[in-house]
Amino acid sequence: MTNPSLPQSTRLSFSGKTAELTRDTLTDSGVVLSIGGAEQSHVEVADPSFLLHDYIRRMRAVLSNTLTAAPATALHLGAGAMTLPRWLQQRWPEIAQTVLDIEPELVDFVLEHLPLEPRPENIVADAAAATAPDGVLSGRRFDVVVVDLFNSAQAPEPITSAEFFAQVMQLLTPAGKMLMNFGDEADMSFVRGLVGRLMQAVEMGGFSSEQALLNAPDAVLGAAEEGNLVFAVAAERAFTDAELSRIWAAGPHPGEVLTGSELQQWCR
Repeated sequence: MTNPSLPQSTRLSFSGKTAELTRDTLTDSGVVLSIGGAEQSHVEVADPSFLLHDYIRRMRAVLSNTLTAAPATALHLGAGAMTLPRWLQQRWPEIAQTVLDIEPELVDFVLEHLPLEPRPENIVADAAAATAPDGVLSGRRFDVVVVDLFNSAQAPEPITSAEFFAQVMQLLTPAGKMLMNFGDEADMSFVRGLVGRLMQAVEMGGFSSEQALLNAPDAVLGAAEEGNLVFAVAAERAFTDAELSRIWAAGPHPGEVLTGSELQQWCR
């Protein structure tokens, strides 16, 4: 598939911001989705297995090295340009995917210019309301749940609370995996508190700290640089030493994978 005619843009009615698809000058067939002028996603149209950004490569490392069977279902809270759904579709063609976004126009706009077949189920809703006990996702379970809703301390409280994270973890199948992407300034003050609330949710869900991990560049974990981190939860059991070694080896490097007591200490 070649790049569509670009640039293309549309007005998003919930935020009032403009979503724009533009060509990327760094790669052969890259397309960038920006919302309100801020880059949100990068898609390599000709090769969905090519993942440009550090955080999404770390997500791939977790999924590639911990899923013991092909996932049948995936839920994405925050649609973007659907970079990870495209990779999942290429890796496991039979997977059924659901994307949820609060912007009514976003998914149709992206898929009009960057098609994905089969087309994922599209839910327009607030993530906190949708994952509540009486929400639209009530009673549903997924093998993979990806949370990619915010990237700074300006995130709304309802989607940064321990209660919300616990609700999300309840959507996992018994062997499911949850992955979450978030970022912060170099001091990591927001993220340390956020990961602390994630660990509270882990405990609320009856999981152990060994069933959670944090994967990020060394400089980000060391509060020397701003950047993104990936948090993951395994519903079935603790991550094994072999899995953690494979996740670390998959990179990107330099980076570190923290779990158990090391992760708890990092939060403090």
